Amino acid sequence: MNEISGPTHTNDPLTSTEPAVLKPSGLPILSADLLLMHAPAFFDFRNRRDIYFPFLGTSGDVPITPLYEYFPIGFKMLHRHLTARGHSVKIINLSTVLLRYPAIDVHALIEALDVRLLGIDLHWMVHVQGSLEVAKLVKSLRPDILTIFGGISSTYYADELVRYPFVDMVMKGYDTLKPMDELLVALKQGTEDLSQIPNLLWKSGGGVRQNRYEHKPASYGIGIDWTDLRQEEVSQSMPILEFLSTQNAGCAYHCGWCGGSRDAFRRVFETKPSILRKSKEELAYEFKSVQSVPGCDKFHFYAVGSYNEPRSGMEGFLDLVGQTKLKSISYEQFFLTPEPILKRMAEANKHTTITLSPESHDIRVSKLSGRGTYTNEEMERWLVRALELGIRNIDVWYFIGMPEQDEKSVMETVDYCIRLVKMFKGKGVNPMLCPMIPFLDPASNFFEHPEENGYHLFSRTAEEHRRGMERASIINRINYETRWLRREDLVYVGFKAVRRLMEAKGEMHALPTGVVKNYNRKIDDALDLIPKVHQADCLENAADRALALAEFGEEILRRNQLIFFSGVANQAFPINRGIGGRWFDEMGWAPEVLERAASLGRLANGLNRVAA
Repeated sequence: MNEISGPTHTNDPLTSTEPAVLKPSGLPILSADLLLMHAPAFFDFRNRRDIYFPFLGTSGDVPITPLYEYFPIGFKMLHRHLTARGHSVKIINLSTVLLRYPAIDVHALIEALDVRLLGIDLHWMVHVQGSLEVAKLVKSLRPDILTIFGGISSTYYADELVRYPFVDMVMKGYDTLKPMDELLVALKQGTEDLSQIPNLLWKSGGGVRQNRYEHKPASYGIGIDWTDLRQEEVSQSMPILEFLSTQNAGCAYHCGWCGGSRDAFRRVFETKPSILRKSKEELAYEFKSVQSVPGCDKFHFYAVGSYNEPRSGMEGFLDLVGQTKLKSISYEQFFLTPEPILKRMAEANKHTTITLSPESHDIRVSKLSGRGTYTNEEMERWLVRALELGIRNIDVWYFIGMPEQDEKSVMETVDYCIRLVKMFKGKGVNPMLCPMIPFLDPASNFFEHPEENGYHLFSRTAEEHRRGMERASIINRINYETRWLRREDLVYVGFKAVRRLMEAKGEMHALPTGVVKNYNRKIDDALDLIPKVHQADCLENAADRALALAEFGEEILRRNQLIFFSGVANQAFPINRGIGGRWFDEMGWAPEVLERAASLGRLANGLNRVAA
C-alpha cells in the first residue's frame, strides 16, 4: 500500500461515530448497505437559464437525452454479486428520477437515504460534472454517508478524484466485484484499516492511501439477472423495451478516438490482455434470466462487444439467442460479417439488425480512425448479400471529428449516405451521422498523443472537464478540435450534415415527411440560438457574461425543457417516446411514491412563489 501526499479531506468519515439525522421528506426511508447512484451529465439541469442543451437527436441504440442517462452495466453485475453475498444493494438512476419527476426535492431524496456507502459511477467522462456535483451535495447534506467512485474514467483519474473533499474512495478496475464485497464486509465490521482491500484508494488520517492494484481477473464479470426488471413502468405508448448484454470487456481493435479501445484498455487498467470474456456459464445464466421475464418476446436485445468474439464464441452466443423468444436483436460488427454467421444470425432471430461503423466514406480517413477494413464497394456487395440471407436491418454509422476529415469530406460522406438510401430504398439499410461531441475520450490514443494525430485538447484533467461541462455554449463544452475542424465546425458542420441527411430521407420517403420536418425544424432552431449563446459565453468578464446570457434565459429554459421533458428519440426512430421502462430506468422507489413526493415538491414551489 502506498500513501499519496497532498491536500485531502480533513475529516475522516471512516471513523465517524455521529449518527445520521434523517428529516421528514415525503419519501419513505430507502435502506441499503450500498446504494449505486447514476448522476445526470449535468446537475442540476432543471430550470437552468444559463446553460443550453441544443437538440440534435441521440445516436445510440436506445434513445436518451443529453444527460446520457444510461448507467454502466456493471451496476447490474454488482447488484447480483453483492446481493448473493448477503449485502443489501439498491440502484437509483437520478437522471431518470429527475426527468420523470422534475419537481422532486433532491435534498429530500438524499435525506431519505439510510445507506453506509454511496457508489457513483464516472464511467463515461460526459458525467464528470454531474457525478462530482451529486457527490458534493450528498456530502454537504449527509456527511455520514461515504462516497466511492468507480468506472473507466474513475480508474483513469483515480488519483485526482480522490482528492476532492467530497470523494472518500475510488475503486479502480474493470471488474470490482470481489473488492467491493470485501469493502462492504469491512465497513459492516467497523474495520478502520482498509489497506488489505485491493484496487482501493481511500482516506485515512488526513492523507490518501492507495492499496495494491492487483485484482485483475482473467474473465469478465458475471451474467446479468434480468428477473428484477420493473414491469409496472412499461405500460406507456411505444415503450422502449430492451435488454443489454456485454459479452466481454476491452477490445481487439485500436481505434484512436475510443477510450475503450485495445490500447486505451491496457493503458487505463494496466493489464496485458486487451479483452476479458464473460464465461459460457455466466452467459447461459443471463439468457435464462431473460427468458424468465414476463413478455420477453416484446423486448429488443442489444449485444455489445460481439465484434470481439471469435467464430466459436459467436456461434455459442447465437445458440443462446436462438433459444430465447426475443422480439429483435442487434449486433455491432467491426468487419463485414461472414456468410455462415449471417445465416446463423438470421436463423436465431428473424428481426436481426447489424450495426457497422466505417466512420467515413473515405477509406483513408476510415483507416486513420482505426477502421478501414473494407471499401465502399465491398460493403455495398455485402449489404445486398446480408439482406438476401435474412438480416432485417443494417445501420451504418459515420463519425464527424476524425483525422484529415474537413467540411468537404463530411459533406461527401453525407452524399454517400444519400447514395446508400437510394440504393437500398425500403430494404432496411439506414446510414446515420454522429458528431463526436462533447468529448474525445480520455485515455484514447488521440487524447494521449493529440498533436501528432492532428488534435488539440482544451481539457486534460478531470477538473478541466468538469469546468468545461459548466459552460453555457455546447461549443465551449467540447474538449478538443482537429487540424481540419475547429470546435465551431464540429457543431455547425455536424448539425448541418445530420440535417441534410434527414432531409434526403424525407424526400425519398425513407422517413415520414412530417417527422423529418419536425426534426429539422428543431435543428434549425438550435442553429439559430447556438451562436447567440456562444457569443455571450465567450465574454471574458463574468458579470458581462452573466448579463448577456440572461437576455436569452427564457429561450434557453424553454428549449431545455422541451429536450428533457417531452420524451426521447434518436436518429433511427425520430419520434418522441415516454421515459421509463428502459433497462436503466431504475429509480429506487416505486413510481407512485415518487409521484407523491413530486406533488409535495410542486406544492412547496407554489407556496414559495406566492410568498415571494
